This record gives sequence, C-alpha cells and structure tokens, in this order.
Amino acid sequence: MAEILGLGCTHAPMILFPPEHWKNVRKRLASRIPNYQAPEELLTDVGDDDGLAQDKINHQRIMDAFAVIREKLHAWKPDAVILIGDDQAENFKRENLPTFCMYTGSQVDGYPFHSASNDNNVWKIQPETKFSFNCPAEFATDLVKFVIRDGFDMSSSTELAGWEWGLPHAHINPLMYLDQDAELPILPLFVNCLGEEAGDGYPPRPTAKRCYELGQAIRRFLDTRTERVAVIASSSWSHFFLTEKFDRSAFDVEFDKKNLELVRIGQGSKLAELTPQELQESGDHEFLNWIITLGVVGDRPAEIIDALDAQSQVSFKVFAAWE
Repeated sequence: MAEILGLGCTHAPMILFPPEHWKNVRKRLASRIPNYQAPEELLTDVGDDDGLAQDKINHQRIMDAFAVIREKLHAWKPDAVILIGDDQAENFKRENLPTFCMYTGSQVDGYPFHSASNDNNVWKIQPETKFSFNCPAEFATDLVKFVIRDGFDMSSSTELAGWEWGLPHAHINPLMYLDQDAELPILPLFVNCLGEEAGDGYPPRPTAKRCYELGQAIRRFLDTRTERVAVIASSSWSHFFLTEKFDRSAFDVEFDKKNLELVRIGQGSKLAELTPQELQESGDHEFLNWIITLGVVGDRPAEIIDALDAQSQVSFKVFAAWE
C-alpha cells in the first residue's frame, strides 16, 4: 500500500503579501458586510497602529509554519501530492460546477499575483508571472476510475478553462510557500465549498459526511498502490465574513478550537457528523477540505504546528501534519 503523509495549511490571500498590507484586506472584507461592527477582540488586536505590530508577529508565525510544512513535504519525496482546495467560482461557475473534480492533465499553470497592481508581494514577483507544475496524470486518472467504480461519483478535467488565471487561489497560494520551484508532481482536487454563498443559482456544498467518505474512498485507492503520497488540506477554518452566528463580524474561535482538539487527539472521524447548518453558522465552509483529508489519514493524532486565532487574521488558521 502507499505511504501517506498528511498536511494541512491555509491559503488565505493575505499570506502572499507583507503585513503592512493586511489592514487593507480587513477593511475591504468588512466593507462588504452591511452594518458591520468590529468586535472587541479585533479592536484589541489592531490597537492604535491598525494592527501592524500584531500582523508582523502573525506573519512570522505563518512563515515559520509554512517552512515546517515545506520541510516535511520535500523530505517525504512524494510521487504525488494531492492538493485539496476549493474553487470559489474561479474555474467552475454556474454553467459547469461539479461538487468534486480531480485534475487529470499533465501540467497545470497558475498566476498567483494576477490581481496585484505591482510587485508588492512577499517575494517581489511581477503580477504577470506564470508558474507551471507537472501533474501525475496517469495516477490521477487511475484514482478517478477507482473511486467511481468504488461507488463515488467523481468528475475530472484535463484542463482549466473557466478563467485565464489557471489554478484557483486555494491551490496556487500555498504552492508559493511549498513548491514555488515546481519540484513536485501536483494533483489538484477541487471542491465546491462555497456552495450557495457564491450567488444565485449555485448548488449547495457537499456535506461533511460525504467529504469524509470521499477521503475514505481515496484511501482505499491508495491502499492498492505503492507510491509515496502527500495529501494536503488547503484552507482556513472559520471566516468572520461567513460566520452567521456572529452576524459576520467575527470568526468562531470556540467552535474551531473544539474541532482542533478532535484533530489533535486523532478523532477526526467525529467531524464527519458536522451538519450543514453548523458549518454555515460558524463560517467553516472551507473546513470540508480538511474533512476530506481526515478521511484519507484516518483517526491518527495530528501534530499541530500552529493555530492562529487572533480576529485580526480574518480567519482561523491551522497548520498540521500526520506522519
């Protein structure tokens, strides 16, 4: 059977930019919420310098956590890296929106800085820069065939044609930290986590139970193989602008910390019981990416590399590993 390394990280857009720019992200997101009221926790975090001091601390924590994840990933020398993230109406829109889609092409491109006006990102890379990654097409095709025959309806695509920027930010953003030099074979899995939040006419997101079952189906496939495989969950957890419980003003730290403890002690299968209403109210739409990964790794205790819970972070961010 395959040897499996499990990893989890964030893909938040702010991670691509220096902390001096993070205040703008907070203000832009808050401006989208009618009658937005900043919670006391956020006001405490930002202090009298628009949050710069705290942002610098958290930026360094994120850099350090990604460095740990990168070291584990490259030391593993994987034959395939299954990167699980959501496409937020980027490539997949109303006219073609699978719940789950496995990329089966031989190469995939991405432009992580396409929306920037200059090289104000962490690496001073020009906005038009394209990154290309090799993909294990035969392995991916075998996986799709297996899970379909195993009773799981999986879509597949050999190209990304929904927009001109290739990989969505859930996939390309973490790759800037984990494999910017394109040394590893990347297998993107796209999940419709946003669901009806994307707008009128969009279908609901899948349930936590179904996502966990997909992870289990992928594990059954891997148990028939001999490759070394890394599986990466890419997403933050609760997001303030999605958390209905708190009128979209703060993310749900208590809910996420409770779930984090289950992940830490190796009881991730219990998270398959989360209801759509619980995820909706807590703003944990993207947590489904982690639940798929938990289905792959099973009930193994996780190493929690870091967990950032400051409201100035916009979302609850976790870095974890299953070795």
